[in-house]
Amino acid sequence: MPSIPLDTYEGAASHARAIREQLVARQMPPWYADPEHSLPFRNDPRLSAAELNTVITWIDAGAPRIGFPPVAVTKAAASDWSDPHGRAPDVVFSLPAMQLPANGEIPYVRRLLKVNVPHNSWISAIQALPGNPAVVHHMGIAEVSLAPSVTAGSLGQLNDVERRLGMPEGTLARPRPSVLDPFDPALYDMLAAYTPGSTYERYAAGSAKLLKAGPDQYISFNIHYTTTGQPAEDQSRLGLWLTAKPPVRQLFRAPMPGKTIIANGRELLSDDPGTRAEGTQFAIPPIPAFADHFELVGVTALLRPMTIYALQPHAHLRGRSFRYAVVYPDGHEQVLLDVPQYDFHWQLTYQLRDSLTLPAGSTLVITGRYDNSTHNAHLAGAAALDPLRRCGPDKLVRFREQNQTWDEMFSPIVEYAVDLRSQATGAHARAAAQLVATAGCLTQSASGTWSLQHAHGLEPAASQSTSHAETASLLMRQPGSLAIPLIGVGPFNASQWRGQRVIAKGVVIRDAQEPRLNLTSLQSAGARCP
Repeated sequence: MPSIPLDTYEGAASHARAIREQLVARQMPPWYADPEHSLPFRNDPRLSAAELNTVITWIDAGAPRIGFPPVAVTKAAASDWSDPHGRAPDVVFSLPAMQLPANGEIPYVRRLLKVNVPHNSWISAIQALPGNPAVVHHMGIAEVSLAPSVTAGSLGQLNDVERRLGMPEGTLARPRPSVLDPFDPALYDMLAAYTPGSTYERYAAGSAKLLKAGPDQYISFNIHYTTTGQPAEDQSRLGLWLTAKPPVRQLFRAPMPGKTIIANGRELLSDDPGTRAEGTQFAIPPIPAFADHFELVGVTALLRPMTIYALQPHAHLRGRSFRYAVVYPDGHEQVLLDVPQYDFHWQLTYQLRDSLTLPAGSTLVITGRYDNSTHNAHLAGAAALDPLRRCGPDKLVRFREQNQTWDEMFSPIVEYAVDLRSQATGAHARAAAQLVATAGCLTQSASGTWSLQHAHGLEPAASQSTSHAETASLLMRQPGSLAIPLIGVGPFNASQWRGQRVIAKGVVIRDAQEPRLNLTSLQSAGARCP
């Protein structure tokens, strides 16, 4: 549907019937979170019943101009930037113009722009602004650092040498993320992420993102372009609004597909062969042709408290639904966000009305479902525009390292904070939980609770997922005498292994008389319990 101008009476009145249809169907404003099964969000744009009735009454009366005051276009409305007060960004990073072909596959484009700020700065608001939204599929933007002897230009030359010699990219030189989570260096701040529907973001008082200064600091744009059948040009930008006041909380935005991934009921092993899917450590199997249901579940143990501010699901055309949930250390589950009808064309960031602090020992469980069937209208529309028919349901759909529109992604994003006060005092580290591994007999009580019987001791684990090698090693252990209650069993399809010897990993909860295990991995040993 073409855009409808709402900044003048003439623009609104001339599209009154279309506006009415969209409002009654609740298709506009776009909002896909189920309010009955999600937390409240501060950027929820849905109209109340009274507001909806006011607009419909006006339209049904013939959209009269009486009582409709003249509206002057404000500076904020006239500007490309969306700060509500019309304030321009303090820092703008503008890419050179990019010329795009009419058709074909465009490899991901990476561009580095030097960070020219005199000192470390704090970001209070941010906006990633595509120059041509019709061709910008998404942008991942982060701050990176290069080795002192490497520049943005020489990096490209070194990468060319790597390709000519058949060396993996990054062998000679690789940008390193600059802003790392101090408690989990595997997570770094994705400074901004643009997807269709993204817009200006302002952070709550006391919260900000870090922009590092220095001669080797760069803003890295990783852009996925898609062709439209016509030659096009794009010149995308990033705007930053700064604050002079140091924050209490440092914000991070990170993809969290899960440090354990379960694909259609089968937990993937970390050393399964195949190409690792973008943003994960796993080779995700492809979605079969004409499959109307394909499910991925990502599980991540929280070894330290985490305060969550926003959630942003990301998939491609086959994405059907997303669900973020948490299993607390006491075993109860809470749904944070339920998007029963994910829309590829409106990939919204859901900003929590009230931040939510999850205690150490919790697990974050994110479920994404995909539809590669003839019933998927997004596929039909995309296939009609693609002369090579790469988006049709008859195609096998892969999760690759750099995914095009016809591929798929499982990249649920979480925006969270590190409390700088607790970091300074060490309180965050003292609240840390521990990952452990064990083996035992999987049993279920008459009340439905699960446990491991005849388990050997809880051994420290370096990772929350399991490999083929670890499975073989744990199977060498002799049965023990421990009984270990299990929580967070839901994603692991445990009923298929009831009464079998299994290998279990998870975060240990020691706040009760006997330790419990919040599961992050459950693998069958292939043998019945004695």
